[in-house]
Amino acid sequence: MSRPSILPAHTDPGSQPLLTPPLPAQLRLWLQGASCCVEVGQRVLKHQLLAEADSEFGVAVHAPTSGHIRAIGPLPQALPDAPLLDGLQLQPDGLDEALSLPAESNWPALSALALAMRLQDMGVMGQHGPLLPLAWAAKASPLALLIINAVENEPFLQADSMLLCEQAAAVAEAMAMLGRILQPARLVLAIQQEQGAAINALRSLAADQCWQLEVIQAPYPAGDDAQLLRALARPEESGNSLCLPVAGVHAAGRAILHGEPCVSRIVTVSTAPKQSHNMRALLGSPVSDLLACAGLSSQQHALVHGGGLRGFALPDATIGIHQHSHCLLALPKQPALTAQPCIRCGDCASICPSQLQPQELYWHCSRQELAQAQHWRLADCSQCGLCSAVCPSQLPLLDSFRLASQQLLLAEQQQCAADAARQRHRFRQFRLERDKQEKAQRLAERAAQQAAKLAQQAAAPTSHTEPAATAADKQAAIAAAMARAAERQQQRPAVAPSVNSSEREAAIAANRQAAIEAAMARAAARKAAQEAAKAAAADAPDMAKDKDEDQNKPGLNQQQQALIQAAMHRANAQKTAASSSPASLDQDKKALIAAAMARAAAHKAAGDETEQDK
Repeated sequence: MSRPSILPAHTDPGSQPLLTPPLPAQLRLWLQGASCCVEVGQRVLKHQLLAEADSEFGVAVHAPTSGHIRAIGPLPQALPDAPLLDGLQLQPDGLDEALSLPAESNWPALSALALAMRLQDMGVMGQHGPLLPLAWAAKASPLALLIINAVENEPFLQADSMLLCEQAAAVAEAMAMLGRILQPARLVLAIQQEQGAAINALRSLAADQCWQLEVIQAPYPAGDDAQLLRALARPEESGNSLCLPVAGVHAAGRAILHGEPCVSRIVTVSTAPKQSHNMRALLGSPVSDLLACAGLSSQQHALVHGGGLRGFALPDATIGIHQHSHCLLALPKQPALTAQPCIRCGDCASICPSQLQPQELYWHCSRQELAQAQHWRLADCSQCGLCSAVCPSQLPLLDSFRLASQQLLLAEQQQCAADAARQRHRFRQFRLERDKQEKAQRLAERAAQQAAKLAQQAAAPTSHTEPAATAADKQAAIAAAMARAAERQQQRPAVAPSVNSSEREAAIAANRQAAIEAAMARAAARKAAQEAAKAAAADAPDMAKDKDEDQNKPGLNQQQQALIQAAMHRANAQKTAASSSPASLDQDKKALIAAAMARAAAHKAAGDETEQDK
């Protein structure tokens, strides 16, 4: 197929300098499949994580510079029709304070899946999402062919050529890193023949490397992944091949080898193929700032995001760029063209590189008949834009195909997410059942071990018994303890356990009353003994006289008189104790009181005898 006349010749950047735009006043970052982990008003540093990837198709977002978060919410994005999607606004503070960048020291030991997850966390993107899809990396199958795509044969594109001219050594280092981890059977860097400066920069590095340089000569859209795989893959490699963009490979090398997340990219700003400026811009930079750096005004030009064929109009110059923003066109403003009915000329079918029927696809896509569009091979459309460029009726063929493809991709992602959730639920149920069975098995094994141990002890009792003397001592100690416990139980108030609460309370009250009465009896006995002693002391002179008289009586000696006096005192003491003690005093307490009174009388008799002797 010859190159259509609508395509201008590709221009090489040559020795053009790489510009650096000034720091914007606002950065508008796109949160593609990521959940924000910062708050409004928070100050962040350069390279700090702002949003984490929350799905298989999302990538993390890092701060391109230091500043403050001003807003989080829906923002217009650099996408067809500029839809409102989740984003955040970062206001730079001009200090550009950055976090330290820890590199991956053990990167040769990474697996394909670990590498894909690491690149996703570092914000490295590929053509439509993460550079290495997680679903592909999880298969861990040997890779036959890995193609690094540096072909750009669409009009006005120079970003990849400028990257290879400026960072050829870094790109070669990144390819060597991917070759060591992914271990493809063949690693190829594809480039177009018109990219002379980039080819010269790579030829000096290709010697003795694990990759080879392939210069292709094919018309647009030879740079598409499907076209490259058909052109470069051998028959045995077609089933297991992978194609990665060179800008994403360079970002992967910076992320793994130097620990630097993706926060910038090279963008071509052009008004014509020979009037292009290439600049390294921070992600989220407004389009108006890039145009001003190139000396252009957004008020005087129509803004197109992308190349000359696949680009789409931007309604607002304040929209921030993202990782897919490789080209910005500032074209002269023209009146909008009105679409006319299809005249069935067949030009779109004759120029289609995928040999499709664009007019049939447009009919079904415009009517939202996505199933029929899939039947007409919508998935094979590379969205090159050639059909729209040659259509005399000015039908929006590319826009219709792009919208239908986005709807199908969204439905596929939702289905994949639902399948993943269903798989997680099934695995959870399986894990719970497995844990239940393992627990039952452990309990059964423990019961069997206990039964075996008891059987072993019963079979050999002599080998585990203690000496007879030790056993006898233990039995005696146990019997003594039981006897002491029984004695304490007998000394406690006998209250039947079967009685009800009222009877138990009555028994407790009776025991308390008995204790009170016993205390009163002991106090009365002590008081009676004190009064008896006082009375004996007071009657001592009279009794002495009586004793003198009794001594004069015939037939009674002193010993007999002493016994009579003791008996009289005991009788008086018993009478006094009987009158002062309560009727409920028990016999033991009465005996104690009587013995105390007898001892007092004996002491008194002994004192009388002493007086008589004197």
